Amino acid sequence: MDRRLKESLDRIFFPRSVAVVGASTETDSPGSLLLRSLLDMGFEGRLYPINPRHEEVMGLPCHPSIATLPESVDLAILSVPPAAVPSLVGECARRGVAGCVVNTAGFSETGREEGRILEERILEAIRGTSLRLVGPNCMGVYSSRGKVALFAGMFPGHGRLCMISQSGSLASITFLTALERGLTFDRIVSSGNELDLNCADFLEYFLEDPEVEMVLAYLEELRDARRFLRAARRARGSKPVILMKGGRTPGGSRAAASHTAAMGGSSEILKGALRQAGVIQVRDLGEMLDTACALHYLPRPRGKRVAVVSSPGGLAVNAADAAEEAGLELAPLAPATVKRLRDLLPPVGTSPSNPVDLGFGAVKPGVYAQVLRAVDADPSVDLILAVGSAPASRKGDPGLLQAITEEMVQAKEEVRKPMVAVLFPGSFLAPHFLRLHSAGIPAYPTPTSACRALACHLWFHSASGCPPP
Repeated sequence: MDRRLKESLDRIFFPRSVAVVGASTETDSPGSLLLRSLLDMGFEGRLYPINPRHEEVMGLPCHPSIATLPESVDLAILSVPPAAVPSLVGECARRGVAGCVVNTAGFSETGREEGRILEERILEAIRGTSLRLVGPNCMGVYSSRGKVALFAGMFPGHGRLCMISQSGSLASITFLTALERGLTFDRIVSSGNELDLNCADFLEYFLEDPEVEMVLAYLEELRDARRFLRAARRARGSKPVILMKGGRTPGGSRAAASHTAAMGGSSEILKGALRQAGVIQVRDLGEMLDTACALHYLPRPRGKRVAVVSSPGGLAVNAADAAEEAGLELAPLAPATVKRLRDLLPPVGTSPSNPVDLGFGAVKPGVYAQVLRAVDADPSVDLILAVGSAPASRKGDPGLLQAITEEMVQAKEEVRKPMVAVLFPGSFLAPHFLRLHSAGIPAYPTPTSACRALACHLWFHSASGCPPP
């Protein structure tokens, strides 16, 4: 990417100094929350609250303006009324500030002429200068290594994922819900209306960093679609790009226009272009994180033949349907594998073929883990889908969920093929999901979500084939 653009983005995500314009003694004002987020992150650089009405904010000396600062800061965060933004952006440009985050809303996304005019004035203020701008109408940037945060309470995650989101709230929700799956981020940008810097700039920047493993994106409009697609195409097969596109329907498109001033376009044409570029397209946040888990935790698959292991017979059938509907195939187990499973399982109420129905065999300690090892050793099996629970309860362990979770974890030490777990939905399952993810086993609430994630994982690593429907 362009060297000057990279240098500007480096100063935005890894600033040595930050000014927060609009921070005040009102603890719940947007500016104060943004200042608090930097303090919570343990920002190690120089921090300058700016507000002419205060001499001190949160124990820090408060300055009346950007012009009165003792230095030209790397990053200025503006949380002020919309009408004040253009002149403040101009002041930042004259002072040599590298980057501005305009947290304020009230611009073209409102659909009003005065909002559009304000954006024109902002562009005029930065024209011909080196200042780069994130937003407006955004929450800004999160940088684990740079110790910069979107909202108060965030902390360094030491992750290798990045995210571009035109929605600030969805970016913060993703940060929090990803933690439940053991996924942490290196950088996140809430890009808002993308008046200056846009999703293509951020995608190029993230993908060219060797520390980045994959990029997630929530976008309502691709404002520089050709460059975005070009960057994704260059990374195809090496770094996944997972996209949740907002505004796919007429109703969603109208909502996107009032949210980030996104312009509608042909959904089908864009979908085809994204597919050709190798972008993994998902329908919602849950599917985005499901797919990210598979790509983060699982080794490269050899093929699409899956073995289903389950104690509940109905879920075994459900998993078989879900696998084929997602474009996977049920692996034909080798005779030696079938014989080994017959030796492990009770003679009635079970099935040693695929899907493997353990029935009451799962109640006996150690059997579930042995079955997983047996199907892993079968050369016809490429993927394993393990459905948890058993028709029993022991010492406060309903469905033997804890016991079977531990057997999955034990088996994982020897299983070499990509394996995912399915635990039926329930409010008491959170500890078991956490246990599985901490052991490197992606866990899902339904066979359908597991199989779609496996199919996306397979499509990313394959030179050919179609993505899941």
